[in-house]
Parts: sequence; structure tokens; C-alpha cells
Amino acid sequence: MSTVQRFMKLFRGYESAHGQYRVKKKEADGKMSGRAVTVSEPPTEINFEQHLSGNEYILGIIMLKEDNSCNFGVIDIDIRGHVKLSESLESLEQKIRNTPLVLCRSKSGGAHLYLFCEPAIAAIDMVQKLNEFAASLGYGGSEIFPKQISRANERDRGNWINLCYWDGDKTERHAIHEGKPLNLEEFLDLAEKKTVTYEELENYQAKLVDLFSDGPPCLQHLMTMGFPEGGRNISLFNVGVYYRKKNPDDWQEDLMKFNYEHVSSPLPSSEVNGLVKAVSKKEYAYTCKQAPIFNYCEKSKCMKREYGIGGIGGGQTIEIDSITKYETENRSSVRWYIEIQGERIEVTTQQLLEQNKLQKICVEKLNKCPAKMPIQKWEQRINDLLSTVEVIQDPDDASPQGQFEKVLDSFLTGKVQARHKDEIMNGKPWNDIEAEKVFFRSEDLFIYLESRRFRYPSQHQVWSWLRSIGGDRKTFRIKGKVVKVWSVPTPEFYEEDDLEIPSVVEEEF
Repeated sequence: MSTVQRFMKLFRGYESAHGQYRVKKKEADGKMSGRAVTVSEPPTEINFEQHLSGNEYILGIIMLKEDNSCNFGVIDIDIRGHVKLSESLESLEQKIRNTPLVLCRSKSGGAHLYLFCEPAIAAIDMVQKLNEFAASLGYGGSEIFPKQISRANERDRGNWINLCYWDGDKTERHAIHEGKPLNLEEFLDLAEKKTVTYEELENYQAKLVDLFSDGPPCLQHLMTMGFPEGGRNISLFNVGVYYRKKNPDDWQEDLMKFNYEHVSSPLPSSEVNGLVKAVSKKEYAYTCKQAPIFNYCEKSKCMKREYGIGGIGGGQTIEIDSITKYETENRSSVRWYIEIQGERIEVTTQQLLEQNKLQKICVEKLNKCPAKMPIQKWEQRINDLLSTVEVIQDPDDASPQGQFEKVLDSFLTGKVQARHKDEIMNGKPWNDIEAEKVFFRSEDLFIYLESRRFRYPSQHQVWSWLRSIGGDRKTFRIKGKVVKVWSVPTPEFYEEDDLEIPSVVEEEF
């Protein structure tokens, strides 16, 4: 097996599309900016060859396969984002040596921790295990790929990730092992050696204390490793929230007892009393976005626990985890996908901006009706997500108009074509060779659209699409009757038969 084939086998993904990231420039912080395009074709060996040789674009692979399984996943630790890499890549690599994870430098200078599985495992299992690894390393809340465990609909292709080793051994996105960078062959050897089965993966379990096993996993991690000196107040506040949910009558005593029995340097009574007052407020909840809680977050697991964020008194609100934007080159068509509570949902711009409408989607898709956030907090959350939104360019034919033009061409160039003008009355499009236009009745087009189950917003929208491609309305006189028809330029691939040339068009209207 060649080097390219070995690389290709490791990074098998979605069978019907792939990504291409065309680099424009390198920013001062090390991040490369460019243009991301999703190509509706399977990645080929040529695509992988071009990636490894450093040609035009970085290859992106959609990890989620058609059967909702995946052969690899990634923990993305971003040194520029909310979760900052607090140590060197070399020291992080030391922590993962006894795990199946492989560390590669990302294009921003952060870390991509790869997990390879053979055979493929369910995406839900991959995501859960990667979240566990991230939390145990102190990088909980990091971005996990695959971002989704299933697709929202047939149009949804899923998110993709830029692969390592663009430009082969010359790359800056190399693996690190035992303190040194690896060339491509060395990386392949290491990755293949660390590839695991599902059964082997299950053996890698973080050994956590039993306390808080019915509450937030972050508290289990912190309890196992010991509460950090600078994070005792935040940690104990969240312990207090847990005890208030679990034991509403005597939780204050539980918190006091925990402070003296389980914290190596207990807080003074005055500080604990202050925490009791804070937790006693009407609106109380886990501080999931604050360190050190955030660093050990396993949100999906926490949602399922009795006294976690989704359990009793969880105060659960609409929480969007990420946003992906698909747009055509001229932005004539925009699609939004959001990640919410482990589900990937397609939404309109209006639905994204209005909580009432998003609430309705949660009821329909999640069978849950989360509470609404205060409007200012909601707008801030949306703005934060939009500031880092992943924008992927759709091919032009992915837009509603592009899809319409495909169906229109099929209607105009199909086997049922008029050989002379009179046959327009029989529902057939007629090609005027001299005028280089095809004529048809609008009612026949709508019948065809229905037969192809093509959904369109309105007839007016269809007419607008026709005009945008040079469509025009005419009148013919056929067998003594005035017939209103549409005309569009003849498609390039129209079959040029020896068709009868009719009488000229009488007039416009």
C-alpha cells in the first residue's frame, strides 16, 4: 500500500462530499485565512495526493459517514479561543502517550488530538469518548469533530475538518511524539499502531470517584484530581448548587461538611457562608462557562444525570452550541445549521434570531420546551457564535434557484419535446432553433415540478427565477386561439433535431 493510500485509509469519511480550504494568507497570530468550499463529490486518491503535495487547497474530510459512523474523530484545542492551550504541545503529548490519541499541530498553532478506529464506530460513541478524553485532560468544552451524530436532512452534508500534513514533510501541521516532530511516514506508523477497535476503546475509562456520580462530571474530575488553589470558590459554589438540587432541606450543612472533609486547604467559614448566600438566591445554576468548571465539562453526559444541568432544577434554557452557515458564492441562498443538545437542525435566519420560533423547533425536534433567555443575553450569545461562525460555500446549484434550473433543464430537454409549435397545447416544450429559445406553458411546467416533487415557495418565485435566466412571456396564436407562453434561452445541451419552424411570435404582453 502506497503512502497516499495509507493516509487515505486513515481519513475515510463521508462518501458523497468533501471540503477544500484554499489558503489566501497567514495572519499575525498564525491562523491561516482563506475560502472554504464544500464539493459535492467523493474525495479521490488524486485529492489526497494534491493535499500531501501542498497544491492549491487543504483537503477537508466530513467524518460522519452515510451510516452515521466514523473512522476517526478529533479534539480541537484552540490557543486563540475560549479554551486556551495552557501548556506546550510537547507536555500535552506526554499526557496522552498511554491513550490511543495522536497529537498534531493545528493550522492555528493549537492541537488536534486524533482518535482512529477500525472498523468504524457509531458517531455518538466517538463523540462521547472524545468528550471524556478532553475533560480528563483539562480541556473540556473543546470543539469535537464530528460535530454531529446524524444529519438534519438530505441537504445536510455535515461539517468537515482540514487534514494534517498538507505539503507532506514540509508541513507545519505535523504530529508530535516523544518530544519531536514526525515526518509523514512516522506519523502513519504511529497512527496505525494506535488505531483501536470499539472494544479496546471502551477500556480507556477515566477512573473517577463515585461522589457526584449523579451530578455534573466536572465535579467528579475536580474531586478526583483535587480542587485547584485558585478555583476553590467557584468549585465549592457548584458543589453547593449540586447539594441544593439533591437535598433542598439540609444542603447548607452538606456544603460545610464537604469543605472540611474534601478540600485540602478548606475555605474559612466566612467565605463558605458567603457561598451559601450566593447559592440561596432564587435563580441559581451551575457556572458551566467559568474555569475550572468549564475545563472539565462533559455537557452531553451532564444533561442525562439526575442532578446535572438537564436534571432537577436544571434551569435549562435554549443553548445553541455552534452555528454553521452554507451560502452560494453570490449569497443568493443561505442555509443555517445549529447544534443544540446533541441535535443538528436546519433553521432559517428568522428562526435563528427569534427564541419563540426556536422554541417551536425544540418541541418538534427534541420533544423539549426549554426556557427562554433574557433577550440581551440571547443576542450576546448569537453574536458570540456568529463572530466565529464556520462559513462554507455551497456550489451554485445547491441553492433553491440552482435546483430549479436543474429541473427546468430536464423539463426542456426531456424526451417529450414538441416537433412543431402546435404541440405546445399538448404540454410539450418547443425549441425554436432560429430564435434560440424554448417555448412552453407555465401550467405544464408546474405539473412537471409537481411530478418531480420539487418544492418551491410560490408561483411568483418560479416566475422570478425564470426572468433571472432570461425568461420572457409571449403570446402565440395556435389553431385560432391566443396562447400565453414562456420562453427561455435554449439550453446548451438541447438535442438539435430537425424540428419544424413555426410562424413567428405575434406580440409580447
